[in-house]
Amino acid sequence: MRDRIECDVLIVGGGLVGSSLALALHRIPVNVVLVEARDPSHLEQPSFDGRVTALANGSQRILAQLELWPALQASAQPIRTIHIGQRGGFGAARIDAREEGVAALGFTIENRLLGEVLWRRLAAAGPGFKCLAPATLERFEAQADCVTATVDAGGRRHEVKARLLIAADGARSSVRRALGIAVREDDYDQTAIVLNCTTQVAADGGAFERFTPQGPLAVLPLAQGRVAVIWTLPPHVADAFMALPEAAFGAELERAFGRRLGRFERIGRRALHRLARTQSDAVTGPRALLIGNAAMSLHPVAGQGFNLALRDVATIAELIADEMALGAAADIGKSEVLDRYRAWRYADQRKVAGFTHGLVRAFGARLPGLAGLRGLGLVAFDLVPGAKALLARHTMGTAGRLPRLARGLDIAAKAAPTRPGTASARAAPTKTGKRKTTAKKRAAKAARSK
Repeated sequence: MRDRIECDVLIVGGGLVGSSLALALHRIPVNVVLVEARDPSHLEQPSFDGRVTALANGSQRILAQLELWPALQASAQPIRTIHIGQRGGFGAARIDAREEGVAALGFTIENRLLGEVLWRRLAAAGPGFKCLAPATLERFEAQADCVTATVDAGGRRHEVKARLLIAADGARSSVRRALGIAVREDDYDQTAIVLNCTTQVAADGGAFERFTPQGPLAVLPLAQGRVAVIWTLPPHVADAFMALPEAAFGAELERAFGRRLGRFERIGRRALHRLARTQSDAVTGPRALLIGNAAMSLHPVAGQGFNLALRDVATIAELIADEMALGAAADIGKSEVLDRYRAWRYADQRKVAGFTHGLVRAFGARLPGLAGLRGLGLVAFDLVPGAKALLARHTMGTAGRLPRLARGLDIAAKAAPTRPGTASARAAPTKTGKRKTTAKKRAAKAARSK
């Protein structure tokens, strides 16, 4: 006998992205079933490993609106400066929070801690949320008014009927494959060594992106005086460095990064991650959509992957909230809702993907004389008015059209229409506001002329 479950949204994938979405939707509220392949209590799983996430300010606002930030704040390290340079070449660019008029450019936090807080909140979610884990989605079928799916949870099968299926199951998404959506992949032929350690000189809120001849090297500040290292290397070099004892590995790391932070000490557990960019040819299907890495996965060079995914989460949650506000006429899985999601997210996804891909290609090429050109580019970037402010807005996740959660607003606080053809969700004067301002200026000018 099979259990039968009816819900509004079926989410496949309970990593950081899927669990964030489940929590956001539970606040609307809608009924959510979350299917996760691993036991969420095992926080050593790949979704919640030793890696570190750099949270943009917009992402911090989303987490704050989901009431997660109070539990995360003590473990989050503010990023106050970002230094971008290339090893063995001149030129550097610097972004300072004070110059941008903010307390921090972003925050770093370990995935493990973020995952713990997310699942602790979901465990207390109560009615309206159901987690099937460990479990796998065996099959699904889109019908006129719903999706029907079969889920295997440890040999026990569940028939789930939902109005919308959302794939948050990563870059190798089985849902995407079942939908027949093709994917394009750029294999960078690079591997990242990821670890946490301490440094002789404290990072003190400073984040560093160092472009080396073998690949980018990021050093991010962490709480408790530690740093996170994401070191991109050719696979054979990464394998050789992984085999080195701690002292020898630290010396190689210092040689690649430079002496700005002194020696790298107390090297933590090292992990390898293959790097590639994947882009789905579509992000929606019949009563289904893709978010996070299932839609697009990025090179970690600019630390934008999770921030991009959280904007996916906030956007679809907002569109579902607006649709549910229609009451009995609401249908959150209809094509019009999916079309709005696709249109809203397209520009942001393509812009961030192009930016990170361009960085990897520009700073990864080894043509003669190119290092000098890159140095000149960094110098120009540091000096050209407005260039740093523009990059800072993108780094902080405050550029472009933002969903309500990313602006620090309640998910249901619909202040203005957000559907295509209506006012943008970005903070900007409306046409009516501009007319009023113009009228005031005319009145003031007339008064002065009397």
